[in-house]
Amino acid sequence: MTRSARDLVGGLEPMSLEDLDARAALLKRVDTKYVLEPDIFETLLERLAPDHDVLEIDGRRVFAYRSVYFDTPDLRCFHDHVAGREPRFKTRTRLYRDSGLCHFEVKLKPESGETDKRQVEHPADRAGELTDDAEQLIEQTLAAAGLDPPSELGAVLRTTFDRLTLAARDEAARLTCDLGVTMDRAGGDGRAHIRDELVLVESKSEGGDAPADRVLSKLGQTPVSLSKYRVGIDLLVERDESGDLDATRALFV
Repeated sequence: MTRSARDLVGGLEPMSLEDLDARAALLKRVDTKYVLEPDIFETLLERLAPDHDVLEIDGRRVFAYRSVYFDTPDLRCFHDHVAGREPRFKTRTRLYRDSGLCHFEVKLKPESGETDKRQVEHPADRAGELTDDAEQLIEQTLAAAGLDPPSELGAVLRTTFDRLTLAARDEAARLTCDLGVTMDRAGGDGRAHIRDELVLVESKSEGGDAPADRVLSKLGQTPVSLSKYRVGIDLLVERDESGDLDATRALFV
């Protein structure tokens, strides 16, 4: 990227995590994803700067993340995603590497199309395994959705990336921007990373029409269907033969 992420958001007003949650927690939301070239990403930030703020914690605006995804031995979550089944779910731990905080999350995709995320605190030194609290959250979340909980889940994929987060001042909308995405097969060989400084951008809003979506539409950008988990499993564990990932595979090396 011609300018660092820190420089790109240097002129935005800061907001705290408490401000972000109060303004746009959006645990139930519509997610719209884009893959942006560096110049388009820079233009997006410039156009959002007048009415968006950037998350800042202890002077940091760019944060290091590590996620560990879990699945059954027969990759139930992966195959449900490939088949487009709804409701479906994913489970993961998310480690905020700068602070050492960690959460376990269940992401549910109901028939409504919204994303429903539930989470509990998780010990950072056990990010690659499930705790009793994590298993209880899985059981409760899936039961409420009418899904049978899996009898066995294990770590299958790790992802690492740097993230910056913006939120609109006057709308319930936020934007996450992931840089340097890398994927590793858990417990085995294999690694893939995003090419050419591409940025994965996810616009999150209640109705799917956030200011970022409107800006990107004017810039000629179209949404993509991209799951780090699905493409990571496809590249490193088991090939997705549906044909849906033919274009997405080219984004990673």
